[in-house]
Amino acid sequence: MDRSGSMKNWKDSIPDFLGNDFFSEFKGLVSDNNGSARANIYESGNEIICTLSLPGLKLEEVDIYVYQRTLEIRGTLHFDYQGYRLIQEEISQGTIKRSIELPYPVRDDMVDATYRNGILIIHLHRLIQSNKVRKKVNVKNLDDV
Repeated sequence: MDRSGSMKNWKDSIPDFLGNDFFSEFKGLVSDNNGSARANIYESGNEIICTLSLPGLKLEEVDIYVYQRTLEIRGTLHFDYQGYRLIQEEISQGTIKRSIELPYPVRDDMVDATYRNGILIIHLHRLIQSNKVRKKVNVKNLDDV
């Protein structure tokens, strides 16, 4: 008996049993980003621009770290409407943490970050290793001491 075929038949029969729109009822109840942010990465020559969709980002609570080929963003998303009670929530709030692997190592001393209309834009520059001449290491003979 082919198990993969029977599993496929079982999966295909779920909509017949539960209804085609069963899982759409849960949309909005379960966050699809699990405390992270959606990102686009753009490259041109020796530069990278990383944009993250972070509506409600509290700038006083955001931390951005750059190390070699890793960009890490930590922060808090929050909407506060004084005197109003939240009835429906589809835009995630709370703590976010996102780690992004970059296509190449970047400089940690040339990072620019801006925030506008719910979009965090981080401008990075490639780390270009200098072509220094190899330096010979002299070995000290401690036997002659």
